[in-house]
Amino acid sequence: MLRPLVGAVFLLGFVGLGNPRALATDLRSLVVLLIGGGLSVGVFQIAYQLSTDAVGVPSTVAMLYLAPAFVAATSGPLLAEWPDRTRVALVAVTLLGVWLSVFGADDVTATFGTSGLIWGLLAGVSYGVYTLFGRFAAPRYGSTRTVVYSTLGACLFLAAVVPTTTGAIVWPASGTAWALLIAFGALTMAVAPFLFFDALSRIEASQASIATSIEPVVAGILATILLSQGLSVVGWIGIGIVVVGVAGVGLTTGKPEAV
Repeated sequence: MLRPLVGAVFLLGFVGLGNPRALATDLRSLVVLLIGGGLSVGVFQIAYQLSTDAVGVPSTVAMLYLAPAFVAATSGPLLAEWPDRTRVALVAVTLLGVWLSVFGADDVTATFGTSGLIWGLLAGVSYGVYTLFGRFAAPRYGSTRTVVYSTLGACLFLAAVVPTTTGAIVWPASGTAWALLIAFGALTMAVAPFLFFDALSRIEASQASIATSIEPVVAGILATILLSQGLSVVGWIGIGIVVVGVAGVGLTTGKPEAV
């Protein structure tokens, strides 16, 4: 709850002071962005956190990155963006790489339970819906309006739901904790979503979804360097496969033809 709120404040301050006209919109568009964006972002945030709490980060990440497959399967009928055979193959390659990198982490055990499985799958599906919504909204309303009003909608949704699902909000207990919250909130709920929605205003949903699979690669490398939580040979092979898949997206040009 606090991280999206920090992101919303950061976005409103940055955009409001820099270019307030960028937030001007009609009532219908505002409702679409607040409700559609708010639900997709808010449900994802809850599902991701509850899955992490239930089964840990490795299992959650493994299920989260089912999102590219979900997006590839639904972007055709929903957005008329039918992936060709190459795109489908890239989804499969990237998914394999993510799973190998997750399960190839040293001293980290991936576990699955009923509640964790449900929340993890919901996190993956809601991340896919988040991507599809961004592809629908960003070209129509602009990436700035999309990210600002979606984040505000998510804050409203979380304010209503979080107390009933996770209990009372725990506030940071120190100045350092507040600084970390502000930094992570600004980066993960303002900067990153803006870049993601901006990308979705330019490229197809399946391309953007596959490209986000570079995230566990970066996480694995940073964990190795900063936390001494290295990867096994299998994990590094997985990272290599993800890089190949993401590079393949970068080399994909033109509108895909139907399978």
